[in-house]
Amino acid sequence: MTMSIPRATAILAGLALILLPLVALAVKTIAYPGWMLVVMIYYSPVFLIGYATQIVVAANGLLRERGVLRTGSAGRRPIIAAWLTSSAVVASAFFLVDGGDDGQYGSAFTELMGTSSTAAGESATMAVFMPLALLWVGGWLWLVVEWVVQLVLARRVRRSRHAQMSPA
Repeated sequence: MTMSIPRATAILAGLALILLPLVALAVKTIAYPGWMLVVMIYYSPVFLIGYATQIVVAANGLLRERGVLRTGSAGRRPIIAAWLTSSAVVASAFFLVDGGDDGQYGSAFTELMGTSSTAAGESATMAVFMPLALLWVGGWLWLVVEWVVQLVLARRVRRSRHAQMSPA
């Protein structure tokens, strides 16, 4: 059974998949740049492959009028997965502790709370960061699985229609 996702819902989720990771990068870069930013640059091929995959999912699955995540049988699951990974990446960037060389460290959260460069601030923010990072990666994996499943199902439907139309 196929279900159509409302156009605005799909477009917002698709745009979130494309734009919110960039917002997360801006939050991380502006708030408290440090060694984690260097690590992110070092692992940038992995991040870029993941982001490129996310863009393809958004463009082909949600932003296209007949995208498989808009018209497939998954219902609202891809929309939930898209928002989960998109919001969790921004939240992760907000809570990720960074800095260190000069003895100063913190996150956007610890800066707002006035607890940067304190053990209590670091503990609190990292306790929030770790589950958010898992939600980010888990939401991304969930989204990609939903997309692949819907692609396979759409291909089966096309093959069965083609087989029915072909003379025996």
